[in-house]
Amino acid sequence: MSKGKDWTDQQIENYYLGIKYSDYPSVIWEKIKPKIVGYTSLIDVGCGPGAFALKAAEESFYVQAVDINHKNLEALNKQIEYLSLDRKRIKTIYGNWLEVKVEKSDVVICAYSFGSDIGTRPGLKKILELTKKYAFCISPYSATQTDFMSKELYREAGIEPPSFNGSYQDLLLLLADLNKWVSYEIIEYDFGFPLRSKNEIDSCAVFLSEKLGIPSLKLVKKHLQRILTAKNSFYWVPNPRKSVIITCKRRAS
Repeated sequence: MSKGKDWTDQQIENYYLGIKYSDYPSVIWEKIKPKIVGYTSLIDVGCGPGAFALKAAEESFYVQAVDINHKNLEALNKQIEYLSLDRKRIKTIYGNWLEVKVEKSDVVICAYSFGSDIGTRPGLKKILELTKKYAFCISPYSATQTDFMSKELYREAGIEPPSFNGSYQDLLLLLADLNKWVSYEIIEYDFGFPLRSKNEIDSCAVFLSEKLGIPSLKLVKKHLQRILTAKNSFYWVPNPRKSVIITCKRRAS
């Protein structure tokens, strides 16, 4: 599990705006919620700034949030304070997934964190070993990263879009080999974020340029103006996604 590149402050801010106003992670949480009624503990593996850790804590789960990036965990701790959540309900754990000590939990969630040791056979085996009831692995449907409707933008910039390491098919094969009680569902949602006014377009273009790896601010700003829409009282930067929820049910012992 490599540390990877630190998120910028702007990326973290937009992440929290996204989980506040977009479909994510609520649409996925509502899909898995019927299966986890009555359970009380959850591990968020490769939690990032903590979308699922925060959601679970808000719904009275005791959460262990694991990540190898200090900045992500610092942001999560600040968000816990900002939302006035019970600090005793979320324990943040820094370290490599294969090395950290984590207590078994009823539920384990891992979302978009499989391009490291987590997505290997030992990483997935550890997830299942720490799962008492259900493990949920949320993975991209497509291997190509084209967030914020950027397929055409990459073409205009003459840049090949980056790809996710591994695929949901690879995860399915590994998980099915480790535990036969595996199913999956494809889900679509929007993980965009709001702008308070059109005056924020320039700073948003800088953010998208850094996030997408497209150096031409002129092209990115043109793309942003093309996709910008309205949602409630905001200007909205859409980010339609298609993901796969892989469900692993642990057999009763």
